[in-house]
Amino acid sequence: MFTRLLISWLSSFVLLGAFANAHAQNPAHSTQRVIEEIISVRTPKEAYQQGVLSKLEAATAPTKLLVVVSGHPGVTRPRMNEAGKITTRQNGNFLVRSRHFLISNQVVTLLLDCRSDFESSCSDVYQASLERAQDIALLVQEVKNKIPSIKQTWAVSTSWGVITTAGLLKHDPSSYTGIIHTAGTYNKATDLGLAFGPFKTPQFIYHHKFDPCPMTYHRDAAAIAEKWGVSLVTVDGGTGFRGDACQAFTQHGFTGREEKVAVSINRLVETGVLERINID
Repeated sequence: MFTRLLISWLSSFVLLGAFANAHAQNPAHSTQRVIEEIISVRTPKEAYQQGVLSKLEAATAPTKLLVVVSGHPGVTRPRMNEAGKITTRQNGNFLVRSRHFLISNQVVTLLLDCRSDFESSCSDVYQASLERAQDIALLVQEVKNKIPSIKQTWAVSTSWGVITTAGLLKHDPSSYTGIIHTAGTYNKATDLGLAFGPFKTPQFIYHHKFDPCPMTYHRDAAAIAEKWGVSLVTVDGGTGFRGDACQAFTQHGFTGREEKVAVSINRLVETGVLERINID
């Protein structure tokens, strides 16, 4: 059944939805509409790699692609629901729920799924592998074929997804203009033999000052930033915290600060310049 669904997704679904207030800090974008479609490619393993491509309807020639990597379990399985909207298994994840704040006239996003032969969890070993980087590259090329105006590719991850972005640094750094990690499990990545330097590809870290998750304390992000000269943005404040410490609606998921963080990431991708190192 799943394979048949994936094959059907090769004919892209398109979603037009209201984009009210998604860029409240940029009034020019506040009433624009978003187009979303599911992109899928076949990999050498005879499995599928898919993702959700999101862009502003008015973005006729965007130049930046931002690859978006969710946290654990990393299996998003996007689909069109009965209301005609694209939904995923990880709708609550920080980057999944905030992805529309990441786009603009110049920036489109590609929210990754894990490859189709990983059903319940995107394994650590696979995320860290050359194979993962190659599967992502196939999907990125498909997007570039659809949008030939794209000149730069960036990647952003959150939490456990840092294993994937660290893997991209190891296996395919020249393909990326910049790599952004948010609320990352840096010690887990290093345990898998990955590193955060030295690399020529610019890196940036966003981390909440009071992240309560034992695997993602702010001090761990600060240590990585200091060791390798990585730019660190410290986030403070927020509202509506609930759930376990490492889940999506605590400071770990930037709850109440989603828009500010995502808009800052968008500006970084647009300009290549980090405008501020504190968000509150």
